Amino acid sequence: MSKFHILLISLLITQLISCSSDEEQNIIAKVNHEQLSLAEMALMFPQFTALDSLQKSLLVENWIRETLLAQEAEKNLIHRDPVFNYRVDTYRRRLLADKQLDVLLKNKGNINRAEIEAYYQKNLASFSRQSNEFFGFHVLLPTKDEARDLEKAIENGDLEKKQSLVAMHPKETGLFKVENLIPEVKEYLLKKKREGIFGPVKSDLGWHLVEVKTWYDRGSVKSLDEVWEEIAARLSINQQRHIETQLVDSLRKSSSILLNRDVLYGVSTK
Repeated sequence: MSKFHILLISLLITQLISCSSDEEQNIIAKVNHEQLSLAEMALMFPQFTALDSLQKSLLVENWIRETLLAQEAEKNLIHRDPVFNYRVDTYRRRLLADKQLDVLLKNKGNINRAEIEAYYQKNLASFSRQSNEFFGFHVLLPTKDEARDLEKAIENGDLEKKQSLVAMHPKETGLFKVENLIPEVKEYLLKKKREGIFGPVKSDLGWHLVEVKTWYDRGSVKSLDEVWEEIAARLSINQQRHIETQLVDSLRKSSSILLNRDVLYGVSTK
């Protein structure tokens, strides 16, 4: 054997050892003859490397648990069960169908601004409010004095005082349906129906203070900004159904399909 061949073999062995070493370093866990690599986890969970230690550990522990049970199932020949294999095939078929639609919709399923605006104008009636609503702030305090102090802090724009007063108490900021509030607060606000700071209102729970920044009457139409995501979702679903129907209809025309209704409905052929 020439020195060149010896050198070449040495280089190949070194490369194989190096590759083997790299693969070993990339292995997260092993269960008997099966192993789990970092690359495989990234395929299953694309954000895996960004997870914290606890989340990563839980995912790997779940893989170990499932692998142990799967290996035991193979020992018991469960993988040879015809019913089991039919379910596997069914699940695989559904995954493939979903994946095909995902690929198609990624290229054709975008909704543009003009479509959303046109849908909004055409369907204004469907965006009318079914109840009185307001955007604002609601807090529950244990005493009337604290509620009065908070009212003054809000009026004066004293954010630091406001934060200190509400820090340890139940509070919410956002869009509220008045009809969903407790009776005492609901009745109070329905008498006002406007922006402002209202309360303190006494209930069995304590003292309520409400800041109404924007009031919306029942029957008023929601703005386009408020329903933008809802419209986009509606159009996306409709478009997806349309694209799917077109694809399936096209595939039907180019495929050989047999539907035996006699067998399906149990009709005797005798």
